[in-house]
Amino acid sequence: MELASVSRIRIARARTMALRTIVGLLVGAILIATFLRLVNVGGVYQHLARLSVTFALLCGAVFLGAYVVRAMRWRCLLRPCEVSVGRAVAIYQVGTFVNWLLPLRGGEIAMSMLLRRSNGIPVSRSLAAVGMDKAMDLLSVVPLLPLVPFTRLHLSRMLWLLLLLALAVVVLAALVLAFFAFRREQALGLLIRPLSALLPGAARERVEPFVVQFVDTLLALIRRPRLLLIAGAYTVVAIGLDALFCLLAFRAVGLHVAVPVVLYGYTFYNLSFILPTPPGQIGSNELVGLLIFSGAFGLNRSAVGALFLFSHPWTAILMTISGLACLSVMGIGLRSTLRLATAQREEEAA
Repeated sequence: MELASVSRIRIARARTMALRTIVGLLVGAILIATFLRLVNVGGVYQHLARLSVTFALLCGAVFLGAYVVRAMRWRCLLRPCEVSVGRAVAIYQVGTFVNWLLPLRGGEIAMSMLLRRSNGIPVSRSLAAVGMDKAMDLLSVVPLLPLVPFTRLHLSRMLWLLLLLALAVVVLAALVLAFFAFRREQALGLLIRPLSALLPGAARERVEPFVVQFVDTLLALIRRPRLLLIAGAYTVVAIGLDALFCLLAFRAVGLHVAVPVVLYGYTFYNLSFILPTPPGQIGSNELVGLLIFSGAFGLNRSAVGALFLFSHPWTAILMTISGLACLSVMGIGLRSTLRLATAQREEEAA
């Protein structure tokens, strides 16, 4: 009966995933159609025809380098658990690839499950480090917001809203962490009670130790300022590489762009993916990029359209090759990795 129950759960999840993928692809097709209506296709083609292979290769190397730096940040946040540089980079790249591939983000869970499989680190401990790692990328809004008046950039209402939304998420996360730090028992009770009420019998016994270790690991991280400063330094380097990637990508399609525009524009572009995206970010990359760089910063639409029509498939190829290569090195198949993202729930259901 238990095996039959697990089998039904897997089938239901497979159907749900298929439905989400189909809906996501339909949404992506609508976004692509909207993007093509907003650009001059002939002008886009002219920029793509003059694409610089040298700058394209350089921006591809920088793109992968930014994720290597973020993997080093995650490895730093995992301490005192020791993970080799190669293992951290490989798992982080796989997680990034899974996030890009799936209509709903599952890469973070896959990272923790892969790390448990390879290094025996509990999911509750590594997932806290994953959460802190992702929060670090949002922290870029903290120094950027007060610098806006000095950049002479005129941000649209949409960009101000996006910036303030990201800042609100950072402030909310800080308040939640403060609540956990000063009211630990009360916070644990608020988390455990509703989860225990929703979960079936055997799963309830696993909830409390999982939540307790997750919260304690998170609190231990915020009580190590030196570690957070090192992680912050990695974040600054990663943001710099993101901006350099964008700058080189614009040069690849023949457009020279000011550094502040690239820095703010690509930061806003990354922040926009707080929201769900279609599988492979089809359509969302192009439309969001056009709205930010052309609509808000006034860059040439044809050049911006060419940038994203070139960079999106190029980075997709890089993520796919690097993700599959990392899986091959670890001796794990893609299908097994996708199943790892839901393995924890299946174990609890059993």
